[in-house]
Amino acid sequence: MKFQFLALAMLASSPAFASGNFLVDFEKNWDYANGDVAEYYNGGTAADGSAGPNLGVSFSGISGLSNDADFTYYSGAPSATGVAYVYDTAFMNVAGGVSGGLQFFYSSPEAVAGAIKAYSGLNGSGDLLGVFDFAANSSAAYDQWSQALFSFAGTAQSFDLSAGANIVALDNVSSVPVPAGFWLLGSGLAMVGAIGRRGKAAA
Repeated sequence: MKFQFLALAMLASSPAFASGNFLVDFEKNWDYANGDVAEYYNGGTAADGSAGPNLGVSFSGISGLSNDADFTYYSGAPSATGVAYVYDTAFMNVAGGVSGGLQFFYSSPEAVAGAIKAYSGLNGSGDLLGVFDFAANSSAAYDQWSQALFSFAGTAQSFDLSAGANIVALDNVSSVPVPAGFWLLGSGLAMVGAIGRRGKAAA
């Protein structure tokens, strides 16, 4: 499906962003056989040994996937070269913290309850700050994507993505607001403004 792209710019009057703000777009030619994202966005390397930018974001249980002549899934993703796929017990860790919200695109052929859980500590430790459910929005080809905003109370250092293992694909994951100067490409679909169920619970 061809997407009509929307460009959303931050206003010039927007406040300065904290150092913890980031955008992870997975725009890389990922090695299909050895594609763990790992520390690629944390000043380290992906499982294939390639080095990425230091955005302060690390991943476990998440593979990067790229389209090629033999693998044309994810063709409608908001950024064209690569996406992330949850395949196991999975966490996105942000040691510098994310305050108030996470913005992203997702594609899922099934509804997933508790698809993302925000925690105050690393690797799902500390207090549970909010839970975000995914609605089914795509065929098995992952050719439909929805933009979503997950709002939660407090500052999260980790996001548990495990419930979507072998189901969910993600792209263009960012702190809220997105980094200054970035033009976020939208799919023309309505933004999903879901408020996470808030809860306080020990990990």
